[in-house]
Amino acid sequence: MNQKHIALLIASTLMAGHAFALDGDIKFTGKAEVGMASKKENGISNRAVEDGGSELNVVGSADIGNGLKALLQVNTDIKLDNNKGTDHFANGDTFVGLQGDFGTVKVGRGINAYGDGYFKANLYAYDVGPDRGDIASGGGSSRGAFKYEAPNLNGLALSFSYSPGEDKTTTQPRATDAWAASGTYEQGMFGTRLSFGQQKVAAGGTLKDTLLAFKLVPAAGLTLATEFNNSKNVSGPTQKSVGVYAEYKPQRFGVRAGYINTKDYGYVNNGKHKVSLLGADYDLSGKDSRFQTSLFAEYKSDKKNNGKRDSYLFGGVHIGF
Repeated sequence: MNQKHIALLIASTLMAGHAFALDGDIKFTGKAEVGMASKKENGISNRAVEDGGSELNVVGSADIGNGLKALLQVNTDIKLDNNKGTDHFANGDTFVGLQGDFGTVKVGRGINAYGDGYFKANLYAYDVGPDRGDIASGGGSSRGAFKYEAPNLNGLALSFSYSPGEDKTTTQPRATDAWAASGTYEQGMFGTRLSFGQQKVAAGGTLKDTLLAFKLVPAAGLTLATEFNNSKNVSGPTQKSVGVYAEYKPQRFGVRAGYINTKDYGYVNNGKHKVSLLGADYDLSGKDSRFQTSLFAEYKSDKKNNGKRDSYLFGGVHIGF
């Protein structure tokens, strides 16, 4: 992200802070993650300094009376390695909302009720889940959306999101609208999520995506989880993907691992995709520090079909604030 965009973000934060100062609360948060990456892709090795997922956030809420609360979030992904990517202000999960006894209503982008994974062992650079379908409901990478979150009922949280279809072009008819819904239940040491998304596409046919996930915390600092994903494209067999994860972090030092296996990958018969994940981190700062600083290292092994196995090793620093 260039200096102009950073200045714009800071100015927006100050203006938002002034607007919320009288009746609400606003926070300027984020994280910086950067380190050295060593890669082997298609048999070619290279090394580079890379960003691991840095971002800046403006998060605010204000009591507006009659039991209602106004919500604001502006999320901007940044690249500390000067890799532009989607280099613009508010390119991440950004929305406005209204909260009351009826629940929460949000309008913006990045608010998919389907979710992007229930528990994936909190990996830094390689925070990946089972292979899934590409449905735009909830905003996706470019579409805006509406989302409703019902009040939490004894650990049960329900949500629904809707996203307009893609615009008609000179060569393509308009795609139909997309939607997603999910239910998450957490109580004690157990949690589970069921999500579903669907969209009829302009060329004909329907995309469908289903996720079932479980989480278990059998001991302090230890979390075990699994996720199952079935996605159906317009043509081809159903893509079936499963991920298993484990994380142990009782104090400052933590270790984590994951494995993902996909059958009929890419909606092709006998297509395969296998991913192995390993990671470790150590907290340098105390729990009450304004800047939560950790050193971390992660490894990912990725093999698709009968191609060459790719490998990625990343080590760096994480600073959360």
